Amino acid sequence: MPLNRHILPLGIIASLFLTLPIIGDDAVPSIDVAKALPFTENSSWKLCHFGGDGAIAMKNGTLSLDFGDPLTGVRWEGDFPKDQYEISLECRRVGGFDFFCGLTLPAADQRFSLILGGWGGSLVGLSSIDGMDASNNETMMTKDFKKDQWYKVRVQVAAKKIVVWLDNEEMINVDREGRMFDIRAEMEESTPVGIAAFQCESEVKNVTVRSLTAATTKPKTTNIVPTQVIKE
Repeated sequence: MPLNRHILPLGIIASLFLTLPIIGDDAVPSIDVAKALPFTENSSWKLCHFGGDGAIAMKNGTLSLDFGDPLTGVRWEGDFPKDQYEISLECRRVGGFDFFCGLTLPAADQRFSLILGGWGGSLVGLSSIDGMDASNNETMMTKDFKKDQWYKVRVQVAAKKIVVWLDNEEMINVDREGRMFDIRAEMEESTPVGIAAFQCESEVKNVTVRSLTAATTKPKTTNIVPTQVIKE
C-alpha cells in the first residue's frame, strides 16, 4: 500500500512534542501600565521642609531644585504602591557638586534612598542597608556624572530584590531577604516617596510608576515521546 504523503516525518513530530509547553508553578512578574506623576502646581508633589531649603519650581513638566543648605526636595503625597513596583525618571545636575538625585522609596514596611552623585559628586548607592549608608555597603560604586546631562533612572522594588538601572545599564541588584533597609535621618522629610538634592542645583522630569504582579506564569517544557507513525 503506498505511503500517505501527508504523514509528517517522525523527527519533525518529535521536535514539536519536545517543546510542548505546560503550566508550571514558577511565576514571573508582569508590569501594569505606567502612571505618570507630573510636576504641576496642582499635583500631589509637595515641598519638603528640611531647613535651609532652596527654591523649587515646577514648569513644563520639569522639577527644578535650587541649591540648599544642605537639602532641597519634594515628596509625593498621592497614591503610591508600597511594594512590588517600578519607578522611572530622568534627572540631571545643573550646578553644585553633591548628589543631584536622592530618591526615597518604600519597600513594604521599610524604606531606602537611591543616591546619585553623592559624597563629592560621583557616588552611587542605596542608603541604608543593615545600618550602613551608600558609601559603606555593597551597592557603593562611582560614576562620572556630566553636568547638564540627563540620566534615565529605573528602580524596581520586586518581591525578593531591589534593582536599579541607569541609562538601561543595571547598576545595583541587591537581595531583600534578611536585610534591613532604612534611610538616613536627614532624609525623613522625603518619606514615603521623595526626591531631594544636596548642595546642588538639579532637575527632574518624566516620573512614572507601575505595579509589578505575578499574573503571568512561566511556561515549562516536558519531554513527551510521540506515537510512532505506522507505515503501511
